[in-house]
Amino acid sequence: MWRSSRLWWQAPRLHAPGEDARRVTWLELFYDLVFVVVISRLAHHLADHPDARSLGEFLLLFIPVWWVWLSVAYYNERFETYDLSFRVATFFQMLAVAGMAATAEYGLGKTATGFALAYAFARGLITLMWWRAGRHNPGVRPVTDRYVRNFSVSVVLWTVAAFLTGPLALILKGVGLLIDLVTPLLTLGDQPRVFPAPARKLPERFGLFVIIVLGESLVGVVNGLAETERLGAVTLLRFVLGLLLGFGLWWVYFDYIGRREPDAHNRWRFLAWSYLHLPLVVGITVIGAMVEHAVATEGPASAGVRWLLAGGFALFYLACTGLEFTLEPEQETLLTPRQLAPLRLLTAAVALALPLVLSTLSGLVLGLIVLHALHAGLGIRVWFASGNVGRTDLH
Repeated sequence: MWRSSRLWWQAPRLHAPGEDARRVTWLELFYDLVFVVVISRLAHHLADHPDARSLGEFLLLFIPVWWVWLSVAYYNERFETYDLSFRVATFFQMLAVAGMAATAEYGLGKTATGFALAYAFARGLITLMWWRAGRHNPGVRPVTDRYVRNFSVSVVLWTVAAFLTGPLALILKGVGLLIDLVTPLLTLGDQPRVFPAPARKLPERFGLFVIIVLGESLVGVVNGLAETERLGAVTLLRFVLGLLLGFGLWWVYFDYIGRREPDAHNRWRFLAWSYLHLPLVVGITVIGAMVEHAVATEGPASAGVRWLLAGGFALFYLACTGLEFTLEPEQETLLTPRQLAPLRLLTAAVALALPLVLSTLSGLVLGLIVLHALHAGLGIRVWFASGNVGRTDLH
């Protein structure tokens, strides 16, 4: 009985170098579905209130959501088990994220207490999991002990902030979130020794998260069409252009970034690769929210919508610029990251200038699609010239 119980309640074990990488599990895919809900609610609120204040609120709520997902993904990369204890922990994580989803739309207003407590609960769970991993794997304690100490402070700050209002509550949440984000940087010196194994399935996990955000954007476009009171030519045009814009985001990311491996042997680049996905998915979500607003609203779009749309597009390309420098170099390529960077930066600059010269939203979206087409066409040329054409292992 004791021996069989250890099969379904296992201690976390550090995955060793050379260990075969497992693909993303069905449980991880199921867990990710909760984030579809919370991101959708945040994007929908931004679509209903496309202004600078709502953008700030969106960012303050989106970053904690992203950090919860990232933290669990990194823990699974190192200590994932396939037993009952891991399933129980995943369920409670889903419960916490579901609480964040239910309170996200007004997470800095009337439901701020619920959102803060849900985030604190999620962070408390992952902190407990890191503590348990250190207890059963003494060699990783230089990292896990720091995680536990710092993350515990953040949990306390968010818990206290849940019962406060006004600037003090925002300050405590901001300090707690800053502690969460900075703590991994403080362990980079120990990580090569403590976690010698390179990335096993994180590239796939990140790619799937980008797909989730892209999918939410497509749902927003469809919802915008469904919510319109009158189906006119302008609405249909915005709908088609919105889908094309989202398709271009997928094309550029997975042709240039998603199909390649991060430089897992350089810890600074690996961490930069992880963190640069935050502005990338923020940009995608903002684009989706603005297209949803545009499709659902008859008449000309406000200047705020056009600037947010162009800003999300520019942020996406700026993130791609940085991500290019964090990837493993390809053996056969025509363009290096240094050669691509000026084009990416120019694309972001042009996108930010378009609202000054294009007063209609349809014209702005069409201009952004043209910018997409330049990168997509270049990607096709590079792909065929590099000898990668016909390879199925890169998709």
